[in-house]
Amino acid sequence: MNFQCRFISTVQGLLAISFLMFGLWSSAIAHEGHSHDKETKPPIVVNTFPTLTAVSENYELVGIVQSGQMTVFLDRFESNAPVVDAELEFDVAGTVVKAARNPDGTYLVNLPKSLNLKNSTPVTVTVLASSGADLLSGELVAINPASQSSSSIIWILLMLTGLLLAILLTWLLIRRNPSLLILIKDKISAVMRRYRK
Repeated sequence: MNFQCRFISTVQGLLAISFLMFGLWSSAIAHEGHSHDKETKPPIVVNTFPTLTAVSENYELVGIVQSGQMTVFLDRFESNAPVVDAELEFDVAGTVVKAARNPDGTYLVNLPKSLNLKNSTPVTVTVLASSGADLLSGELVAINPASQSSSSIIWILLMLTGLLLAILLTWLLIRRNPSLLILIKDKISAVMRRYRK
């Protein structure tokens, strides 16, 4: 009987560890963007394209790179009003490139073909606008989507490993002593009756 009690304690411990790991993993996954506030918040959008951000006292600049071209948004810092009349000149890793104005108020920059978008690159932006000239500096940051999901994969693998170990240990011990299956069934029934009350 002592062996049976130790077995049940071991199984309960392994299941508790498995549920704890699952709880930590699921709360980590569900926490981002999940809120119990009554107000609805906009969803969090994760950008997987290389981006450029640069801020000064006068201007805010954001650029998003797709297919070798960067779409640039330029706003006034104080009012967040778009600046649509600027002349923009980008120094990207030593190569100077001018931006073209788009009809929607954004700017388009054709990036140098030699630019390696897998690494971060320093960028200096010269702004000439009716609201004033400025020099902004930032970094074109390459985002690796594989690194964002690697921690989730590790948690999933740990959960599956713990669950498989618990199942394997249970199977080995039941195979060694079949009467344990009856004992486990009785224990589970007792727990279920306790929670039904």
